[in-house]
Amino acid sequence: MAKARRLLIQAQGLDPNEVPESVVHLSYYAMFHAASAVLLRHRSSVALTHTGLIGAFGRIAKVLGEEGRQHARALNRAEDLRLRADYGVASDDLCESAAGSIAEAKLFVEFCDSLLST
Repeated sequence: MAKARRLLIQAQGLDPNEVPESVVHLSYYAMFHAASAVLLRHRSSVALTHTGLIGAFGRIAKVLGEEGRQHARALNRAEDLRLRADYGVASDDLCESAAGSIAEAKLFVEFCDSLLST
């Protein structure tokens, strides 16, 4: 969780209009590491791939009700956006999404923190 928090702080310190790819990348990895911490608590291991981690987190979140499912979908969206940011050509269409990714990452990290504190 410490790494998730550090990455989130880094994302929050950047301007999504100037460096949208970096914001998206950092936001996703903040979520990725928060989800990894939850998986370590619930399964004692993490998935070896991004897809595996997202799927495993989704299975845990499914039993947590609608809020859990919303956060699982947010993680999935964040990975899709990160792939666009990392491998896409145009950054112009990422600016608005990048700003939203910070907000989603913040809520996601807080949600994972709450799961770990119970």
